[in-house]
Order: sequence, then structure tokens, then C-alpha cells
Amino acid sequence: MERTLFAALVWSALSTQLVQAEALSDAANAMCEKVKQCTIAHMGEADMTPEMRQMIEPMVNSMCDAMRAGIKEVPTNHELYQPAVACMRSMAELSCSDFQDEQKVHTDACEAYRQQADQVMAES
Repeated sequence: MERTLFAALVWSALSTQLVQAEALSDAANAMCEKVKQCTIAHMGEADMTPEMRQMIEPMVNSMCDAMRAGIKEVPTNHELYQPAVACMRSMAELSCSDFQDEQKVHTDACEAYRQQADQVMAES
């Protein structure tokens, strides 16, 4: 009985960490996909040569991979974890025109995250 309870507690703790890790990964993916979508749409509107598009598209397509690699190292129990998730989710909800407006890109959630990050850095 005790082993079953212990195993259940360990599984519960691991599941919580996996769900939290997925929350950041999902938020980052959503934000990255939005940025990709907007970049590609902007490229379609811009007066670009086909060669320039060919050069830029692989960079745009690989930026999400680079972001995912960095996220794997973020500890889920860090005090900035949830604010980072909230910031990325808020940015994923922006429209493409919002991304071109410097005032709108700075969401309330990202401003709160920046302030908390500044405070954490000041305390270190």
C-alpha cells in the first residue's frame, strides 16, 4: 500500500512538471508560429525578389527549432516560469499588425514578466 502511494505521489509530481514544461513549450510554439505567419505574410506584401525570399524562408522556418532548444533548459519551478508562459501566450494572441506597432507588442503580461525579471536580477 505504501509503495503504491509513493509511486502515485512520484507520478503526480512528474506529471505536474511535464504539464508545466509543456505549458511553456506550447506557449512558445504558439508565439513562434504567429511570428512565422506574420513574417511570411509581410514577405508576401513586400517587394522582395524570389532570391531574397528563398534566403529568408529557411531562417524563419528554423527559428522555432532554436526557440524550442532553449526552452528545454528552463526549470519549471522557477518564479519566472509562469510569467514567461503568460507573456508568450499574450504575444501569440496579437494580430500581425500589432507586431508592427511597438506599443502593442509590449503586452501587459510581458511588461509584468519584464518587471519580475528585473527584480529577480536585482536580488541576485
